[in-house]
Amino acid sequence: MKITVISDDRALRKDLIAKHSLSILVQHEFTYVLFDMGVDERVLEHNSRILEAPLDLVDYVVVSHEHTPHYGGYKHISQEAPFTDVYIPYGSMESLGRLLLASGLKPREVVKWTIIERDIYLATPYYGPPYEQFLVIEHEKGLVMFSGCIHPGVEVIRDIVSKVQKNIYAIIGGFHLRNAPLEVVERAINTLRELKPELVVPLHCSGEVFVERLEKRGLRVITGGAGLVLEI
Repeated sequence: MKITVISDDRALRKDLIAKHSLSILVQHEFTYVLFDMGVDERVLEHNSRILEAPLDLVDYVVVSHEHTPHYGGYKHISQEAPFTDVYIPYGSMESLGRLLLASGLKPREVVKWTIIERDIYLATPYYGPPYEQFLVIEHEKGLVMFSGCIHPGVEVIRDIVSKVQKNIYAIIGGFHLRNAPLEVVERAINTLRELKPELVVPLHCSGEVFVERLEKRGLRVITGGAGLVLEI
């Protein structure tokens, strides 16, 4: 599995644009999934070109939730991969769905656990607010989970793991703890320690305090940002 962070709040290279957003290209075997589309088409186009991320090969797009930093680059996707299925969470068809449909993409509203392809799932959307869904991929090392912000709270990871009944290997994405009180951060870390992921890659809205505390508590952390390329 190859994971390329195209858009994020921070950039690991000077030739990439950092902006409050998230977009991750995941290649699992021969399937390409774009998890979130960033905040606008300019950032998505620029960074994907610099990183040589083949958005024209994208088979599926997953939008974690209906906040602009996660779907704003849709116009670029409609140019690079027109008529692509875009999986959006429950409750967003009348707004986000119409927007995507007008651009030539094919919105698919997710209301329950959904199998995209073998070993590639979307967890039931959880209410945050807003409703948020998670990309889950079964890998030989364990589950690899992608999150936009985890607005519903880190506890949903436990529910997802129990549903699939496999150990979690990696959690990659936003944790929505940037401005959270320390006790909330510690509670989230306690949950992660119970789940024992081999790898955590905090992105987007996770916050520096959360990252620092993760490392101090003994979890393996990789510093994320636009330009990160990870192979599992």
